[in-house]
Amino acid sequence: MKHPLRNGFLLLLAAALVYGGYLVAMPRLFGTPVRPVLVSRGDIVETIVASGRAETPSGVDVASQVIGTVARVHVREGDRVRAGDVLVSLDDRQARAGVEQAQAALSQAEIRRRQLVDLTLPVARQTLIQAEATRINARAQLDRALKLADRSVASGASVEALQRAFDVADAQWRAAELAVKSASPGGGESALAEAAFAESSAKLRVAEAQLALTRVVSPIDGLVTHRDVEEGTIAQPGKALIHIAPNLAKELVVQVDERNLARIRPGQKAVASADADPAATFDAVLASIDSTIDADRGSVEVKFSLPKEPAFLKENMTVSVDVEIARRQQTLLLPVSAVRDAASTRPHVLVVEEGRAAERPVTLGARDAEMVEVLSGLKEGEAVIPAAAGAIAIGQKVRLEGGKDAP
Repeated sequence: MKHPLRNGFLLLLAAALVYGGYLVAMPRLFGTPVRPVLVSRGDIVETIVASGRAETPSGVDVASQVIGTVARVHVREGDRVRAGDVLVSLDDRQARAGVEQAQAALSQAEIRRRQLVDLTLPVARQTLIQAEATRINARAQLDRALKLADRSVASGASVEALQRAFDVADAQWRAAELAVKSASPGGGESALAEAAFAESSAKLRVAEAQLALTRVVSPIDGLVTHRDVEEGTIAQPGKALIHIAPNLAKELVVQVDERNLARIRPGQKAVASADADPAATFDAVLASIDSTIDADRGSVEVKFSLPKEPAFLKENMTVSVDVEIARRQQTLLLPVSAVRDAASTRPHVLVVEEGRAAERPVTLGARDAEMVEVLSGLKEGEAVIPAAAGAIAIGQKVRLEGGKDAP
């Protein structure tokens, strides 16, 4: 007796075996099915991405020239300052006392100089006039006595007395004359007074300069970007207290991998964005490439100028820069995923030749995140087996299921 269920099961098993054999035989008979991508023409822009910061060139560190206690800090980070504005004030009590002492000494020197002109010199001149009159009178009396002595009218004792009187008068006249010369401009006493006045003036200028050093001022117009000082601290000579960025256009300073050094040059265009607002992009231009390589990071410092600086860009803000290093129009393109060993010196693709997979070396050009330029090895419309098709061996029989144009 036949069992219908058993016969049905045997039929299903036979059908399954036939279908399985069909699936196994199909690739061998007709080839492994693959969905290729087609070489097409299009535009491509290749860029290098680098990161860094927005900086203002030639910032200035402002420090005190003298040691002192900080009495007041006049600025905060973000403040705009002009050249000459006071940034930090030090305790100036001792310096002010020095200025007052120097001013008092200068006043004394000025009084001495005026006293010489207004009193000493006029008195010396009057003394000289009186001494000259006394000398003339003594000389006349002496001459008269000498004449009388020649006639034996005057005694020798009276002549000697008159001679001594004349000598005294002559000495007094000479002394008065020297006093006038000394008190006159260019004389010794006048020169001493002028020297004392000049010395006191110089000491006052030194004291005023010391007082001025207690005020730390901005040497340039700019923006306060960093403050490293608080009231009550001790300022040390040469230690930076305030950093000021000059009122110059900011530049982007980034690190570029040294492997890309040969592909960048001044004048290349770039698109930049700040990490604070990645959607707000702005234009940049490669301005300079540093002459040295950072051995630790394997990179080179590159600076970009900004044709139009965005208002939101702040000092030391982190930025990203896409440097355009190549632009091609209507060139042969292929998806990067279709190229095998694309990063090696021998990139290649798999194409279909006479129904079988064949290796084809290619020369690549510009590339972006998805596409790569094909300089040689392929032609427009040619089908390429993508890597996503799985492990396809060279010489394996394949069957194309319909191409996909490269985007």
